[in-house]
Formats: sequence, C-alpha cells, structure tokens
Amino acid sequence: MTFPHLRAFLLAALALVPVAAHAAEPAPTPAKELALDDRLDPAVIYRYDPLTEKLAPVARKDLKADNVYLRPAATGGRHVWSQFDGAGQFRYELGPGSSFPVRLFDPVADQETRRKALEKRAPELARRLATQGARPSLRMDDDGRWRLDQATNSGRIFDLATGERYEWQLGRPVPVVNTGGNSWAWTGSGYRSTTVGYGGAEPVIDDFCPPACAVRSCRP
Repeated sequence: MTFPHLRAFLLAALALVPVAAHAAEPAPTPAKELALDDRLDPAVIYRYDPLTEKLAPVARKDLKADNVYLRPAATGGRHVWSQFDGAGQFRYELGPGSSFPVRLFDPVADQETRRKALEKRAPELARRLATQGARPSLRMDDDGRWRLDQATNSGRIFDLATGERYEWQLGRPVPVVNTGGNSWAWTGSGYRSTTVGYGGAEPVIDDFCPPACAVRSCRP
C-alpha cells in the first residue's frame, strides 16, 4: 500500500473513532510536534499521530487506559512504546510484530474534523468505510515504525523486556506459548522459540481450546 493510500486509510480509521465531548474551554497552545528521529525529552511521554507520523507531548493526567504511548524507559535515557493500564502504570516494552487498533493511539481531533478531512482527501473511501465500519490496526515493523496491519485485531504484543508474547482474547491478554513456555525471539520476519532444538511453526489458536486456556504452538 502506497503512502498516500495509507494516509487515506488511517484518516478513515480515525474519522470513525469516537472522542468524548468536553465542555467549551479556551484552546490550549498547540504542542510542538516532533519526528520519531528527533531528540526527545527524557522526562516526557509522547502521543503518536499515525496520520503525520509525528509525536506530541502528553501529560500523565491525560493518558487513557489501554492506549499506546512512547514513554521514557526506566534506564538508558531512551524511550519505549508501552500500553498504559489506566491505574498509573505502563505495561510492556513493545517490540516488532506488536499490533493495536488505530483507536488505541489516543486520537485528539474531534470526530467531525476527522470526518471532514477524510471526505476532502478520499471521498469514495470515506463513503465505503462509513458503510462498512472498518477498524484497521497498526503493526510495528522491524525498524520500530508503525505501519498499517493487514489484519484487524484487538491487540498483539511482543514484549522486548521479557521476550513474552500475548494476544487479546475475550478482552484480556492471553500468553502465546511454545514447548519451552512463553519465551520468544524476533528473527526479523517472525518469531522463534528460545528453547534450543525447537523449530515449530508460528502459533495458532487451537479451535478446541476453551477460552480460559493459553494460545498454543503447533508443529508443522
């Protein structure tokens, strides 16, 4: 998908994401946007705009539960992608292959503004998605950039800090396990078990597995 088409598709996604209404108040001074490669303040949390691929500072009081932000790491003076749990904590250090619905990147423009922008840039796409109600996701590439995911999902996680993987099932994160447990390494194009001698295929959901169990890995 070319970049112009990607922008149009993401505009469509954001145009369909509801934003809570607030009482009228003076407009704040716009925050300075930064590129992903710019020097970041080691004490600041950033919100990511998928349409512009820019970052903007966000106050901790404004963080939304389950949304994805770029936050300072505990050590090393760097920033990492994490999901905010709504109870004051960030969970995971998101790595390649992680995927989240566009709506969980904390869009800030009101719905009417987004809808008008979409109708102006891609009217046919706006009509089609308004009818179909599409909800696309973003997936992190090997270079740490978020790209349009070909599969819509509720959330997939590869935690760089622990090597663990999770997939959202029935509204909660479920471990993705192999014969060596929930321990994975990124190969540049997929995952492999860190257990020596295991060369199994990518994990699939067992159709006969009850909802409470983990996702299993199958041999080819």
